[in-house]
Amino acid sequence: MQIRDQVTPATILAELVSHARAQPADTQGFCHVNCQDLYGRFHAKAERIFASFDKYIPLTWYLWRAGESATDIAMRYSSEFLSGGTDRFIGMRLISSDELAAGDNQATKIGAQIRELQKDYDALLERYFLLLCTDDEKQQEKIESIIEALKADTTIVTVVPRYAWSFFAMEDAVIDAVVDRLIYPDDYVRRQAREQVSGLDRRRLVLLLSCLIHGIEENGCFTVSDDFVMHNELVQEFEKDNPEERGSVAEDVIAMDGRFFFREADVNGFEIYQDSVSAVIALYYDAKVRYSHTGDEAVHYLYTLLEQTGETT
Repeated sequence: MQIRDQVTPATILAELVSHARAQPADTQGFCHVNCQDLYGRFHAKAERIFASFDKYIPLTWYLWRAGESATDIAMRYSSEFLSGGTDRFIGMRLISSDELAAGDNQATKIGAQIRELQKDYDALLERYFLLLCTDDEKQQEKIESIIEALKADTTIVTVVPRYAWSFFAMEDAVIDAVVDRLIYPDDYVRRQAREQVSGLDRRRLVLLLSCLIHGIEENGCFTVSDDFVMHNELVQEFEKDNPEERGSVAEDVIAMDGRFFFREADVNGFEIYQDSVSAVIALYYDAKVRYSHTGDEAVHYLYTLLEQTGETT
């Protein structure tokens, strides 16, 4: 099997930078981030990918500073299971707002630098990620020229500002969940968990997961108070980010009653049917052991694993 057909750290990185949760206006945030902070944040993201991957498939990996400004990231890894022990390289170039604004011939300059790197590593260079960390609206002409200049090279992944910002702001729990989902897409427990929550729309999935984790961690059972359900902070956070999906928690609970929630006469609050989410609970404990995810991190991890677009119940 060719390396590009396998799930590797490079294919996972390619998947992560294709998640555009941010809006174009969010990319203005890049104007307030200096080069060292850019490097630190993206270096930590890259480390997380390799560390998460290594929990499933053993590999040797090393990251170091590269480039003229020492803010680019070079990655080397090898694994008997992926490349027969042969070293593979991944490059990540960070283009800041200041660098993009500094000259008018950026596309040509960047293209020449990448071609030199390709000569050095030849077939060992698996992917080269060019992250345009700039205001999406102010630098549109230069962004388009870079995309046009590099589009013919399939080794290069040009990440436009909205996608770069989404990755910049991405939580570790989301990275871990994407790694898990890609490495073992047909895992039995995950398939069972998706079946158990099938039909739930996204905000109701957030409600269910937040109640489940809170009950387990704070109450030591599968019971949550009325107040926690009706004034659920994670649901409010979800609605803030997705205003088109606002709704009534009271109506959500009614719709989920009998399948996930129920009440006992002598219990103050809602109870969750443990059997209805048994596989979800198994995933929670796996994430707790594998990644130490608890609380909101655990909710975000499970949400990323189980989210099923297009559900409308």
